[in-house]
Amino acid sequence: MNYICGDSFGASDKESNIIPWHEQIECRNLSRVIASNLMISRQVDTAIQENAEFIIVLFTTSARFEHYSGPYQPQALENSNLNQKEKDIISQWTRHFFNLELEIYKNKCIIESTLQRLVNSKIPFLFDQGGFEHKKWGVSKTYFENYDQYRSKYNLWDHGKTEHLRPFFHITNQDIHNEIAGYYQEQITKAVTN
Repeated sequence: MNYICGDSFGASDKESNIIPWHEQIECRNLSRVIASNLMISRQVDTAIQENAEFIIVLFTTSARFEHYSGPYQPQALENSNLNQKEKDIISQWTRHFFNLELEIYKNKCIIESTLQRLVNSKIPFLFDQGGFEHKKWGVSKTYFENYDQYRSKYNLWDHGKTEHLRPFFHITNQDIHNEIAGYYQEQITKAVTN
């Protein structure tokens, strides 16, 4: 079985008429809306433990966190499962203690560790850097060069319109979904037949 591990760019939206790329390929999809890179790393561990045939990994921004009631993003607390008291506490913490530079470094370590576990597993995979230090925020530094041979030719964040809350997967062009699905299906077929 093929696996997809990631954030909302791999999640379905029942209210959309678009057939997302990940529903066009046979897979077990572990992606979750607002998933943090730590949650994505745990999804990858599940895929490895369950002996996936091929794994697609969609990483995300460093500004996402875990909570016992589910993941959250400080900039989008209204979309979380947190109660109002929890939202107020997180807003205060973010305003006074959030250190973006440290979060970027921490997420870089999480992603590198995940990529190395994938390499060690010998399971074929492709990864998408996603929202991690995405160019739309003016980032020009390159990350994860040691894993370039496993890098997908698509970064789904390049195609998303994240200002729209629906569809969750943000890509609103059916042709792009079809193109991405075709690419991943071809890569899966190539890896499984080798």
